[in-house]
Amino acid sequence: MIEVIGFLMTGFWLFMIYDCIRNEPERQLWLWILILINFPGAFIYFLTRWIPRGDIPLPNYFTRWTRSRELWIAESQARNIGKAHQYVLLGNLLSDMGMFDKAEEAYKQALEKEADNFQALWGAALIDIKKKNFVNAQRHLQTLLNKDPNYKYGDASLAYGETLFALKELDTAKLHLAKHIKNWSHPEAYIVLAQILSQQGDTQTARSYLETMIAKVQGSSYFHYKRNRHSIGKAKKLLKTIGR
Repeated sequence: MIEVIGFLMTGFWLFMIYDCIRNEPERQLWLWILILINFPGAFIYFLTRWIPRGDIPLPNYFTRWTRSRELWIAESQARNIGKAHQYVLLGNLLSDMGMFDKAEEAYKQALEKEADNFQALWGAALIDIKKKNFVNAQRHLQTLLNKDPNYKYGDASLAYGETLFALKELDTAKLHLAKHIKNWSHPEAYIVLAQILSQQGDTQTARSYLETMIAKVQGSSYFHYKRNRHSIGKAKKLLKTIGR
């Protein structure tokens, strides 16, 4: 049993060294740590470097611990330099760490310094949507889209359509999303548009949009299909509830 545990620990240590050599920007420092401290060093590397890089969902308290130094630097730069850019970076980091109230304040500070800062408007809108403050989200997104209708390759346009739907502005949302899908192929746009049409009694057109979206995703590249297959499931489920 002890031999098996020792074998697993050695394998884990070697894998962390391999990952460090291949992926770590500060590999020289971390290789010293891994070699000198051995397994404890590998465990530290796993927690502080491998997991954050792997984009694995983690509890907020863990993310705050691993990114505490990054947060301290961002807060310092916002305080000392104080331009919109620094507050946007701080807001983005706080949002990633799940500290949404503080992120909202950082984006607010950025917009006070630069009212049409695209990144600040986008960040503030995402926080508003997360907090279901759709009126403010609509305002931020409208300002952003007036400046750049294609921002984030249509993500802002999609968020605006979803926000209108959440506010029950169905006709405006329908017009916006019908225009949106002519330029962008976001599956969620088809789903929301179908929900609106279904609520308005146009079930045939609603089904047509859903079937079109499913066919497009299934006929796309494997990467695109894998990324959006959850939307297919959602669309199929919706089709079952919509009459012919």
